[in-house]
Amino acid sequence: MKFDTSYLGVGQSPVRVLGQLGGRLDVTLPQEFQSQAGTDDGTATMLREARVYDNIWACGFPKPNSVFGEVSRRALLSKTVENVKTELRAKLFQDREDRYATAVRIAFHDCVGGCDGCINRANPDNAGFMFESLDVMDTIYENYKLQMSRADFYILTAVTALEDSLKFNNDNLTQHFISPVRFDFKYGRCDCSTSPGTPVTRAFPAGHSDYQQVMDFFREEFGFSVRESVAILGAHTLGGASGAKGSGFEGFWKEDGVAADRLNNRYYSLLADDALTWENTDRSVVTGYGEERWQWETGSTSDDVPAPFMLNADIALIRNIQPNSNGKSSCQFRDCSLSPSARIVQEFASDGDTWMREFAKVFERMVAKGANQLIYPA
Repeated sequence: MKFDTSYLGVGQSPVRVLGQLGGRLDVTLPQEFQSQAGTDDGTATMLREARVYDNIWACGFPKPNSVFGEVSRRALLSKTVENVKTELRAKLFQDREDRYATAVRIAFHDCVGGCDGCINRANPDNAGFMFESLDVMDTIYENYKLQMSRADFYILTAVTALEDSLKFNNDNLTQHFISPVRFDFKYGRCDCSTSPGTPVTRAFPAGHSDYQQVMDFFREEFGFSVRESVAILGAHTLGGASGAKGSGFEGFWKEDGVAADRLNNRYYSLLADDALTWENTDRSVVTGYGEERWQWETGSTSDDVPAPFMLNADIALIRNIQPNSNGKSSCQFRDCSLSPSARIVQEFASDGDTWMREFAKVFERMVAKGANQLIYPA
């Protein structure tokens, strides 16, 4: 059986074949790889020199219904990317700006452990509003599964959400205007063999984490510095926590649901605002959640939803709260000393453009985790 690798674009590596098709494979390398291949039979060269991928179906090919046939993914075109964005805007985001936040959250949750198009719905850390968005996304993906991996599609959805939430902010505000930045999209990620689901349980930062636990997580998981970790947590400027149906924490990180749809640096200015009185409260008393859920509140919406609210992981960026094992702070906000990252928070609070530029860069690093080689669409 002939294995056609001509779908590969210039600069892309051929997929490593591990015998999943069965039988002997006769491999023909594209012209640009033949100069590197030497004079052996091609198969050995591919196994020895090609970039390693975990799963041939995930990395370059749609899984066949019966036999392999002649179907393969070709280079992703910019036109296809624009078509995907158009469909996302029509079917996922139109009149549902709240889904900007869930799309970004899905990307983060997919990329912990490596961006692989696989979400464990049984993992309590994944519970909440995002499954509704995920269902719509997976339906849309069916139209593009021959053009890109699900992992690439999830990241493209998040990029679209960031672009549109920044535009929504700038079109509707006179304060907190953020100079537009480019969110780069590259493709080449591989799906896990069980995509879109997985039985693997990945660890996420807990809402009751203290400063060191937050910094340790982002350093160990993504290799982020303290400054990069503070920058990526600015994603909390979008959305909120889902209450008893999810993590047990509840509220919007900003003043209300509409404010929570706008990508800006308000998250930092709220943390740095000395005029606000943040109270450390156990939200489970209100929601009936089965465990204590200590969070920080400084207001509420007309529906009595905490807004703005913060998790310990957020407050720890500005104050040295030192929570106990249940998440209760050892001090009230104004009595806590400043944390080591307080000056970064204050800088981002006063200069949203600097934060946005740094956020875009660190987001791009985050969504490249687990990928061997990413390239721009043709």
